[in-house]
Amino acid sequence: MNGKTYSKAFLWRQRIGFGISDYACNLAYLMVNTYLLIYYTDVAGISAAAAGFMFLITKFFDAFTDYMVGTLIDKTNTRMGRNRPWMLAGAPVLAIGMILLFTAPDFGTTGKLAWAYFTYMLFSFGYTLVNIPMASILPTLSADPIERTNIATSRSIFSSLGSLTSASMALFLIAKLGGDNVVKGYFRTNLVFGVIVVIILLICVASIREVNPAPQVVKKTSVFHDFKCLMQNKPYLLMAGDTYFLFVGYLGMFAAIAYYFKYIVGNEMQTSAAISIMTIAPILTMLLSPVANKRFGKKDITQFGTLVGILGFILVGISGGNTSVIYAGILLAGLGNGFRTTMYYSMLADVVDYGEWKFKKNLAGTQAAVSGFVNKVASASASAIVAWLLSSGGYDGTAAVQSPAAQTAIIAAFVGLPILCNAACMILLHFYKLDKGYGTIKKELEERKAAVRMNETALES
Repeated sequence: MNGKTYSKAFLWRQRIGFGISDYACNLAYLMVNTYLLIYYTDVAGISAAAAGFMFLITKFFDAFTDYMVGTLIDKTNTRMGRNRPWMLAGAPVLAIGMILLFTAPDFGTTGKLAWAYFTYMLFSFGYTLVNIPMASILPTLSADPIERTNIATSRSIFSSLGSLTSASMALFLIAKLGGDNVVKGYFRTNLVFGVIVVIILLICVASIREVNPAPQVVKKTSVFHDFKCLMQNKPYLLMAGDTYFLFVGYLGMFAAIAYYFKYIVGNEMQTSAAISIMTIAPILTMLLSPVANKRFGKKDITQFGTLVGILGFILVGISGGNTSVIYAGILLAGLGNGFRTTMYYSMLADVVDYGEWKFKKNLAGTQAAVSGFVNKVASASASAIVAWLLSSGGYDGTAAVQSPAAQTAIIAAFVGLPILCNAACMILLHFYKLDKGYGTIKKELEERKAAVRMNETALES
């Protein structure tokens, strides 16, 4: 890495230190994406349509904050590096936003909706402060594309463990900490999760080091120029499209899963088991990903995982309500997602290198900002689509049994949406060609950096 040899202990500290960051983020993110909509409709008394509109409209706020943080990261130069100061600042904001989201103050219908807008934007801003530098920092943790896959694998595994914690503990803690008061249960559960989020992010910041920093660019350019460069980065545009459909399908499934098991399967408590399978299964294929990457390209592994995921959801769709078949389909979808997730983060780091090679400027922060915004738009789209489907099907949060139209809407959200989105990803990835020329690009970049270091040494002497 960066012309230096590092000990195994250091490499593992980088992998684990960075990986645990997504344990914290996904603990918060999956809790929000899985339970917030049903909390709004079934606990807070906010309509599905109003909640769905809120998810979409708040993305205009995210569009500003994501790009602002990304461009500021590219201009940051501290002893801690570019990214870690932002992660440190974002940790408490993310935790507080997460806690306040799951409160239901008695402000009346309009007041509760206004509170939902405020707390969701606060949570989103906290997530921006943490997640944008998390995406931006990966290329700086290693110059080796294989080691990047190892680091991305660690992130993906801890991401799944964060999801698993949320899946296995959320409903249990809500019932245990709240008793008969579900509002208190949600609040206290998220208070516990919020404390965990802050502690883990502090450990992450203290553990990792930016050993492959991007060279400081003397020539300043406008944000418009930087954005233009990003829009001319074809591999990145394809990855941005893939990001959107990946997260719409994945998060749409999670937004609908509680409804599916409550009203279609008829046992809400099985939600935890289903999410556990979906989050444990990927760990196996995540561990296989670095091995597979030594023989196969990142694109090929990603497409294979996507196809496996499609087959899994098709199996759920034809299950006829048989829980064994449903779980088998969820298992298959989870295994496919493991390949996808690991390669996704590793490919984003490669795309940063491509942009630096083509435009002679590292735009990791800007890229991470745009990717983060796409991610959030996808998250909002997923929740809004699920909310729209529920609303169009006549979903009634006070009813113990839903109408046939509402049940069809729930199935469409849980099964149909992931299949369509995964198919879109397959089409986009067909045009991704960076794997073939990446070796040459990486060699040229290393030569440029070596020349810069030689010039700096000559000037110092």
